[in-house]
Amino acid sequence: MRNKNTLFIGKVVHAYEELPSTNDYAQHLLSKSAPSEGTVITAGHQTAGRGQIGSNWYSTPGESLCSSVILYPRFLPAQQQYLLNLAIALALRSALQVYAENKVWVKWPNDLYLNGRKLGGILIQNTLQGKRVESSIVGFGINVNQTTFPKEAPQALSLRQATGKTHPIDQVLNTILEKLEQHYLQLRTGHPPAQLRQTYYAQLWGYQEERRFADANGQAFTAKITGIDETGRLRLQHHGQEKSYGLKEIRWLS
Repeated sequence: MRNKNTLFIGKVVHAYEELPSTNDYAQHLLSKSAPSEGTVITAGHQTAGRGQIGSNWYSTPGESLCSSVILYPRFLPAQQQYLLNLAIALALRSALQVYAENKVWVKWPNDLYLNGRKLGGILIQNTLQGKRVESSIVGFGINVNQTTFPKEAPQALSLRQATGKTHPIDQVLNTILEKLEQHYLQLRTGHPPAQLRQTYYAQLWGYQEERRFADANGQAFTAKITGIDETGRLRLQHHGQEKSYGLKEIRWLS
């Protein structure tokens, strides 16, 4: 199961039929030792998978991809940790595009969209040491071969549903790990932040379009997506004024 086409990501793999959460298991490894960078934890099924802001991630045994990768991006200042999010999102998008006929998009903050529906999600957990990022757990869940989803996930879509083909999960994982390493190494070697943001905008769902949102008080409004700010918050233009919103400050309505 070790990836033969990477330098370090996927050279050590902890594979399980079932885990509560691959991110939690990665955290357990980090608390006990210093796993080599690029260590992968993967499970055929997650019983307690998590998404952004405490949401659940639904997986189907043997049909979805649930994995986490341990990284040490100590080259990143704490205030620039959002750059890792951009690089990881672009890597996952690029990997899934290999299998999809239509364009795969990144939906801020960390969802992957195909045909207007959710193909996968990313959950990155960073640990800081002083002014630097000490370690990162990059978790991702991808809908690969499911044909049905629970009613709690009405917007979910799998690669199989989109393409009409069954995709080997190990092959999809290896493609993701290869793209992750490529994008991570670009970031490590000094990919200019402004250039990275522009690359991200080209793949950003709804960029320069008007969308419906709800603020933290539940108030609905329409705004134009103009990008992200220098901390990774979503920048919106509403009534001629621009404002940035963090994860807990806004919710997509359309």
